[in-house]
Amino acid sequence: MIIVWRHGDRAPTGTYPTDKYNESVWHYGWGELTEVYVRSSDVNRTIVSAMSNLAALYPSGTPGVDYPHTKNDTWPSNWTPVPIHSVDFDSDHVRQFYCMNIFHLKKKKSKRFINISSPYYKFQILNAFAKCERADQIDETVKKSEEYQQTYRMNKDFLDFLSNRAGMNVTLDNIYFINDAHLIETKYNLSQPDWYTEEVSKKVAKLSRINEEFKLGISKPYYPELIKLRGGSLLKVLIDNMKWKIECERDSNAKPCHWYAPLKYYAFSAHDTTIAALLSTFGDEEEVIVGGLPDYTASVALELWEKNGIGYAVKILFHEAFHRNYRSITGLTKGCPRNMEFCPFKQFEKRSRKFLPRDIKEECKPKKQFLSYRRQLYMKTVNQPGALWSMKMDESAA
Repeated sequence: MIIVWRHGDRAPTGTYPTDKYNESVWHYGWGELTEVYVRSSDVNRTIVSAMSNLAALYPSGTPGVDYPHTKNDTWPSNWTPVPIHSVDFDSDHVRQFYCMNIFHLKKKKSKRFINISSPYYKFQILNAFAKCERADQIDETVKKSEEYQQTYRMNKDFLDFLSNRAGMNVTLDNIYFINDAHLIETKYNLSQPDWYTEEVSKKVAKLSRINEEFKLGISKPYYPELIKLRGGSLLKVLIDNMKWKIECERDSNAKPCHWYAPLKYYAFSAHDTTIAALLSTFGDEEEVIVGGLPDYTASVALELWEKNGIGYAVKILFHEAFHRNYRSITGLTKGCPRNMEFCPFKQFEKRSRKFLPRDIKEECKPKKQFLSYRRQLYMKTVNQPGALWSMKMDESAA
């Protein structure tokens, strides 16, 4: 099983100028819930050592503050969870030795080499909005589209209203911060200003959702390239892990199989945008998450099965929040059998190819922007009266 979840509770990542709940209200600051920073290299022994150290450092936390206040002793006695930070080997300059990024598996009785990424990845996979100049280019193109401009025009009065009340220039791009602050403050039973009515709240949430769809490339105009740049790296890792699991079932002597063969559970702790970007590569983000962003602890799980008559198959599950059960979304995935519980692995891999980056660093480089001939002609006539006539004369002479 491979699982990607959204983290649990946090403070807002920021707010608007007129919000009476500034950063000082939140004990550990914007977006944080802890007062320590612990860094570990990315190997089990150092991570477990860090966990042990923190368990001793915080032996008796406060229920409802440091950990959930639960009934019937469902939470481990006095255990206070504290984050441990890590990066992959290739990016970890604290841990200074080289680790191969690619293993080559030579199949028996074949000269073909299987090139699959190892467990140690060079690129960022959990930040859907990591620095990517090409994605920024497409984002700017989307903002100039008729669909985006129409959304802005239809909601301009409301955005102006928010700008006046919030003390900042509220746009489609930054309305997320108002929505985020309101949602979290409400969870903490903090009163909201009179102007932030239920109607305003619903509209802010709706526009935040619409803007996210523009950012992910799943709205009109539809941009598969943007979907690839936002969520494709994580999808590639998930597929590569399943490929290795299959290969190691066939040949357990391959070099990385000492690690993959016994592996049954592979997890990523990430963000709401990570979940949304991954679902956008499945083509079912709008169907799975209706009317908002993924909630705390929302998660996507991929199970690899070996089924009679199908062979290896993928089962995709979605967990909306901690109080909900997992439900199958395999049948909602574009390119997989509709309304079926399993998707043949080869079919899942094939439908995913257009969203898999070959080299994310290269594909994130900006592309040169070329004006169409018609656009060049228009610009020339605007900037130089009479140029259109001379251009036509030049063309006829040619």
